[in-house]
Amino acid sequence: MQKLKQKISGCFRSTRGAEEFAVIRSYLSTLHKQSFDLYQALVLTFKGQPPMPRLA
Repeated sequence: MQKLKQKISGCFRSTRGAEEFAVIRSYLSTLHKQSFDLYQALVLTFKGQPPMPRLA
């Protein structure tokens, strides 16, 4: 996942930025695997109502 971001922007500006990118990317990846609409998930997240992925 980090390679994708590095290829787009060249690098991360901080370790914290890299960690936050990994958390967001992992969350979206999980939602995608569970057939959630990613755009709708982001809209709900910014409204303070994030969809929670189903647990195994």
